[in-house]
Amino acid sequence: RSKAYYAIKPELQEPKSSTQNVSAPCLTSAVQQELWTIWNSDPRMPTVASRRAWAASRNADPTRVNQWFHNRKGYAKRTGQPVSDETYELTLD
Repeated sequence: RSKAYYAIKPELQEPKSSTQNVSAPCLTSAVQQELWTIWNSDPRMPTVASRRAWAASRNADPTRVNQWFHNRKGYAKRTGQPVSDETYELTLD
């Protein structure tokens, strides 16, 4: 059998939705700077609820904020920096 036998005909493929492969907006440099200030002053994970509230108060994507904190915690652990498993409430100030 030829390779064409296994190919999916273009008309049989599902049309791509306009929402597919749309990523969340990146964090602005101001939000990133604020996150670094928070992390450098207290390298612990804030609670999920407080991260979401903090992101909403800055019009930032909560998923990106959560990802940012998880990346910092993972990097700290990989490099042998002490990271507490305790959480805290992130203030909205």
